[in-house]
Amino acid sequence: MYLKIKDMTWPAPCARMNEIEWQLRFGELSRADRVAAASIIAAYRQMVSDPQTKRNMIIAELRKGIK
Repeated sequence: MYLKIKDMTWPAPCARMNEIEWQLRFGELSRADRVAAASIIAAYRQMVSDPQTKRNMIIAELRKGIK
């Protein structure tokens, strides 16, 4: 569920994220799901504050990793 990009670790889009989203909305989260959800939120916050060139590089690497 995570990809190493340069010296960073990013949560990678995957089916597990869909499950976590469903659990957030309708179910109960395990401790592991809460930790995963927190890392996804932290990654989003980081990406929003990063410069566009860094965001574009990270997005391109994440897309490579999910093929």
